[in-house]
Amino acid sequence: MTPAVFYCLTMLFSCSVLAQSNNYKKEDNIVYGVTSGTVLLMDVYRPLKANGKGLLYIPGSGFGFTYPLQYDQPQLKDDVDLDSAYTGAWVHSLVNKGYTLFVINHRFTPVFKYKDIINDCRRAVRFIRSHAEKFNIDASHIGAMGHSSGACLAALLGTSDESFEEAPEKTDTTGFRVQAVVTLAAPFDLSDYKKQQDTAIDNDFAISIMSAYVGEQPETKDGSFLLSGKYAEASPLAHVSTGDAPTLIYYSDNDPVIPPRHAITMYEALKKNQVPAKIVERKGQNHGPVPDMNEVDQWFKTWLK
Repeated sequence: MTPAVFYCLTMLFSCSVLAQSNNYKKEDNIVYGVTSGTVLLMDVYRPLKANGKGLLYIPGSGFGFTYPLQYDQPQLKDDVDLDSAYTGAWVHSLVNKGYTLFVINHRFTPVFKYKDIINDCRRAVRFIRSHAEKFNIDASHIGAMGHSSGACLAALLGTSDESFEEAPEKTDTTGFRVQAVVTLAAPFDLSDYKKQQDTAIDNDFAISIMSAYVGEQPETKDGSFLLSGKYAEASPLAHVSTGDAPTLIYYSDNDPVIPPRHAITMYEALKKNQVPAKIVERKGQNHGPVPDMNEVDQWFKTWLK
């Protein structure tokens, strides 16, 4: 660990850059972990009139596959500004409604794989929960929202679970499960591509992303991909069980990247397991279904009590 990184970890909140608008304060570059020689950073948007609820927002990036591998590559968390009409719009809307928003970077494929990236997101929730008093939020009720690959990761935070009794650090023993989830254009079954009704060009693109993320192509049977092995580990659909986080799902009927059946299958699985869920179809909005932010607000208000 370099002296600079050590200093940032020991002076955790002093390393952030504080900015302020008329209705919120923003803290940039808070270190929430260090792994594989990489500093994991988040930006925190703290409303001046906070409601005491914290939300993790994960932008979409094809798990980093669509980002250029160069030294001046944009940071994932900067999508709030770079994609102001989509990611930025939802983040600022929630901040305006009183939520404290945590927008994170995570490691990128193809250098890192699904376990690394999922663990970064889990680490972010643990960090937020462990420092809830400093952020003036309720540690017991944290929500997650994301778009595309970020929505997949948000859904995993509401469905998957495992024990961390042997964790070497206190933060790693803190639960990472969130209590409510909102997804936009999420891939819920990473093996569910290359079917007759799908667009061949976009299927090839999606399969390239999933293969880079998981590290291999799915198993096949009778010419169809199977949800098994590593693909099951990485797919929210395979983890659905009673007691999962209530989930609000937005999808578009003509999404060229994620087949609309992903949303429908996930919704049906949640309902089968008595998990509160709602599904909203948008017409003709491609890979960017537009959420009703009043509905999103009500969803989080209901399930983050």
